[in-house]
Amino acid sequence: MVRKLAAGIIAALTLVTATGAPAQSVDVQYGNLVYRNASGESDVLTETGADGSPAISPSGTLVAFTRQRPGDQADPNDPNRGALSDVYIIRVSDHALRKIVTAAHSSQPENEVSGIHSLTFSPDGTTVYFSTAAWTTSGAIHAVPVQGGRERFVTSGNGFVVVQRGKFAGYLVTSQHQYMEANGSWNPYVLVSPEGKEIKVLGEFGFDKTRAEMAALQSVEGTSATPAAAASASATSPGYAEKVQRRIRPNIVWSGETQGLETVLAVRSAPSGTLLSVSITRSSGSAQWDTAALRAVQRSDPVPLDVDGKAPAFFTITLRPVG
Repeated sequence: MVRKLAAGIIAALTLVTATGAPAQSVDVQYGNLVYRNASGESDVLTETGADGSPAISPSGTLVAFTRQRPGDQADPNDPNRGALSDVYIIRVSDHALRKIVTAAHSSQPENEVSGIHSLTFSPDGTTVYFSTAAWTTSGAIHAVPVQGGRERFVTSGNGFVVVQRGKFAGYLVTSQHQYMEANGSWNPYVLVSPEGKEIKVLGEFGFDKTRAEMAALQSVEGTSATPAAAASASATSPGYAEKVQRRIRPNIVWSGETQGLETVLAVRSAPSGTLLSVSITRSSGSAQWDTAALRAVQRSDPVPLDVDGKAPAFFTITLRPVG
């Protein structure tokens, strides 16, 4: 029986900015990809109901995304294995489709290609990076050529961002679980080459994952990484995150597994709170949970107003079910 998880949903509000909408975007609606051009015109790219984690190429002509295999789910008894979702490239102009990664399980964590999420293009558009399930304490980062070829393991990491400018453009910044020589462990951000060579340890940047990633990236680039990263902590009032949580929690309908699922969604809204768009920026690896999280936000229209009587123009929210 389908049940609503009210108090059991954790929602984390992250960076807010008043910048305008991007020139192009791809939203996930009910497991389908919807492309919007600079004029706001939309085009449905896929109609399978199983697609997610889209990323637009730097040229704006291609979209990389995951497609979950019918009936496949993550194994709740094995957190080191995720759902089998293949990676595809679709051309925006004519919807020409190519599969570039075939998901597969492996006895070796670095070769485990499941639970694929966080697809990201290299700055030159020739490579797609993505995260996978791997070790108990860490995921893995893989790379695959856009034009086709074998995917390869790059490095371990619990999340990553790609350096866009400066001396290290095209390198990766990733959070790694590392053990100390004496005792214990820590989770610093590390600069890694496209081939997986560790360049330098950047250090820790706090507990908020999104802010920490942006701070680590900024330390490499020497400048603000994205408009969202430049937003100050005072962009919303201290209680706004809780307002969003209270609005969304009753609207999540989920009866599936809860372990290891976490979806990050980008929300754009009008000052009145009217929902303009919702898109998945980081997939959980489960198309079903991603869709449930997406629909919950869509059902929460309008989003709450802040203390100034307006809703923020942009924010991201992290949703995960808790049993």
